[in-house]
Amino acid sequence: MAKSAETWEGRRALTDNPNTGQETALGAARTLMSLDSLSEAAIFFALAGAQDGLREVMNRAVEEGNFFVFQQAATRLGEKGERAQLRSLIDAAERNGRGLYAAKAAEYLENL
Repeated sequence: MAKSAETWEGRRALTDNPNTGQETALGAARTLMSLDSLSEAAIFFALAGAQDGLREVMNRAVEEGNFFVFQQAATRLGEKGERAQLRSLIDAAERNGRGLYAAKAAEYLENL
């Protein structure tokens, strides 16, 4: 199970299988987090119904300044994120040279 999450084909097989169980999806999400594949981890945390995992993805995205992953996880949680989180994300994005991510996060923050 966990090994299959390490390949594109394995992840595809897990997401395409309507019988993928919660534990399998959670294991795949943890594997993907360890591989720093936050976007795909969010998909599997959502499949597992793991809100804590999605929040973990959001927190890592804030630390890395990755607005798009932040937005993906927040959307899967049915949330928009908090203003303080977005300000921190903007700062991290600017520190990490991710100008587009910072600009998109700033635009998003203005519209909250």
